[in-house]
Amino acid sequence: MSKNSKKKSNKLNLIVCGIAFIVMVVYLLFVDKLENVLNALRNINPIFLVVCVLFMIGYWLCESATVHSILKPLCPAAKFEHSWLDTIIGQYFNCITPFASGGQPMQAYYFVQFGVPLGSALTALLSRFIVYQFVLTAYSVFTLCIGFGQFGDDLSSKGLMPFVFIGFVINTAVIVFLMSIALWKSGTVKAANALITLLTKIHVVKNPMHWRLYFTREVNKFHTNFKFLRRNVWVIVKSCIYTFVQLTLYLSISYVLYRGFGLEGESLLKIISYQAYVLMISSFIPLPGAMGAAELGYAGFFKDVFGSYTGVSTMLWRIFTFYLPILVGMFYMLTLKNKGIEVPDKDKINQTVTSEIDSDK
Repeated sequence: MSKNSKKKSNKLNLIVCGIAFIVMVVYLLFVDKLENVLNALRNINPIFLVVCVLFMIGYWLCESATVHSILKPLCPAAKFEHSWLDTIIGQYFNCITPFASGGQPMQAYYFVQFGVPLGSALTALLSRFIVYQFVLTAYSVFTLCIGFGQFGDDLSSKGLMPFVFIGFVINTAVIVFLMSIALWKSGTVKAANALITLLTKIHVVKNPMHWRLYFTREVNKFHTNFKFLRRNVWVIVKSCIYTFVQLTLYLSISYVLYRGFGLEGESLLKIISYQAYVLMISSFIPLPGAMGAAELGYAGFFKDVFGSYTGVSTMLWRIFTFYLPILVGMFYMLTLKNKGIEVPDKDKINQTVTSEIDSDK
């Protein structure tokens, strides 16, 4: 993909995000009417909106701290400022690409531009991903076990419980897969090759050799990162703490909005749990920011929590958790561009990463 094609792709994704925002606002006005929307916005305490922004800043800072705590032993000269910038860049590209797939490659590239060796950058980013998945799944298990007795019947009556379990099963499958890489690398590769062979026979996979090589390379990368984490237990502990705080801040934004509207009666645990379920379910929707599914999921879970404020709370939640990272990311991208650091094309990123992998052979 050429640089111009990459830019066109990013612009298209941004246009799609902009259209999604317009559709959300139009739908909100159509369902709730302009007067009701304005009344809801007038009723929310602006101080709580500021708190939502601060929670998002704290969310970014915690992720920066996680990445930096892993990166520092690998690259002592690394600066926290660069980890912060890299986190914002990652958030931006995660928001505008399907499955949040664009963030990590861009982060690796920009770390190199900041003077961090690519191998160290990849280790930090992949290790952060591993820690994040473990903490998110643990968070989900906790909310399911502790909160099920309080609001399980409510979710079942709304028909939402199957979606909760689907999200939980998918996240658990990711953890099982990661653990199999850590404990049984050769067996994981053999199982994957057997699956690829099966999919080839039923004409689902057309280029089995490509997928075998790709999967083996990915397994080797993750296995290397697990070995690094096992040798640095204190790094794991700090990373888990930072990630726990990060997720708590993110999942608490809905509670801040709830109290901002002057509402009472629902527990923090219930609202955090509902938000965790929305995150679990929507994170595997193949659209930038899980557009559409995230809004529908949020409204479905929080309809009885926010009542007449459901539509406006959904819009505000998306502004803080999705559109704000895009705007902040665009600002930092322009700042870096003014410093002479351009957005790379996909081929350049792939060539850089491939050269690092080849050098490790």
